[in-house]
Amino acid sequence: MLSVTCFNLSAPVLHISSGKFTAGKNWMHKPMYHNGNFEIIIVIKGTLYMQVDDNHYELNVNDVFALPPYHHLHGYKVSPEGTQYFWFHFFTKPNGLKVVDLEKQNIKPIDLFDGQTAVLPLIFNLKSVEKEFVLAKQILDVASNHYFTSLSVDYLLTELLIQLSEDYYQKVIGPPLTERAARVNSIKSWIRANLSKSLRVSDVAEAFDLNPHYLVRIFKQQSKQTVIQYINSLKVDKANELLVRTNLPIKQIAGMAYYSDEKQFMKMYKKHTSLTPSQFRRAYPQQFLDSSSFDPEVPITKNTENYRRRFK
Repeated sequence: MLSVTCFNLSAPVLHISSGKFTAGKNWMHKPMYHNGNFEIIIVIKGTLYMQVDDNHYELNVNDVFALPPYHHLHGYKVSPEGTQYFWFHFFTKPNGLKVVDLEKQNIKPIDLFDGQTAVLPLIFNLKSVEKEFVLAKQILDVASNHYFTSLSVDYLLTELLIQLSEDYYQKVIGPPLTERAARVNSIKSWIRANLSKSLRVSDVAEAFDLNPHYLVRIFKQQSKQTVIQYINSLKVDKANELLVRTNLPIKQIAGMAYYSDEKQFMKMYKKHTSLTPSQFRRAYPQQFLDSSSFDPEVPITKNTENYRRRFK
């Protein structure tokens, strides 16, 4: 059965709990039952071996696992030590989600994206993870800091849900329809794979046997940004990921984000984000290396004060 979950976006989801888990030796996911709550897992490294009811699934790096309510879940095999993932539990408003059997109902996934609905399959792989990791870090930080309103983390989690749905949407719509758009898409893939401190427009043009001026023109037409702007946006995304995932010095992050020196990195980063790297990092200072305080064997139900206040 090929099914997807559709989320009504007219109200934010209700965050229950979330964390970042690192597996020790001989670890398997404990048995749990999703009694009305939804769970999203994003694998950072390693492998998760998950059994949902009677079905086995292997989750690898950058896989998203989106499990609807009313299913039994447990590990069926020991994960490698150091396996790591983000996890999020939440409720939606009453009748705020539905599971659609695409084959039985003869529906294409693209038909479910109506502008008011987020759509996720049980498992899919992220092409890139920078935006998701930054959002995940923000969610965990805000959830731990007890803002005056719980809506703060609810809206951030809803934004993550939208971003994941957008990633799935891009997979669903498939390759570009026009030859020129397909060429630019290939150029973007090549740039991501060959990003470096010295990458120039002329290098990209030479790789595709194109005149540099023609490359700049078609790239801007198709992507609404120049080649250099695209290269710099990839570098900033990489820097953001390193800033939230590591405690590395700014100078080292500059090098790992493909900048030739720290000053150039600081200037470009502030131009793109209006913040210095240190300001961005300080905005979300909490570290979440283990979720050992959360016991997945404890049932999660809708009998919580927040759920009753929001939806009843």
